[in-house]
Amino acid sequence: MSLLKNIFIAGLFLSVFVAISPAFAEISNSKNEVIVTGGKILSYKTTAKYRIADNCLNACKTRSSCEAYSLNSNGAYCVLYEDVRSIQSKNGAYTAFRADFK
Repeated sequence: MSLLKNIFIAGLFLSVFVAISPAFAEISNSKNEVIVTGGKILSYKTTAKYRIADNCLNACKTRSSCEAYSLNSNGAYCVLYEDVRSIQSKNGAYTAFRADFK
């Protein structure tokens, strides 16, 4: 009887884990979907070169005073930030902080 009880408990735990896993996956995939709502802009880049995330990242890496960069959902602009005071969730926006890409 004890073995059946343990199997039941393990099965219950596994079914709950499987049920909530997609919720955690969605949260982790969207952790960078934020936009800066308060801070000091260092540079605003709108040329085609900076519509690619890697180029926006490299532009931030080359400026020692750059603390973060944001790229909008359709890649129309790249913003480099010297200071970030506040952020807000926004689908399709991507923001990365220097601490994340050093």
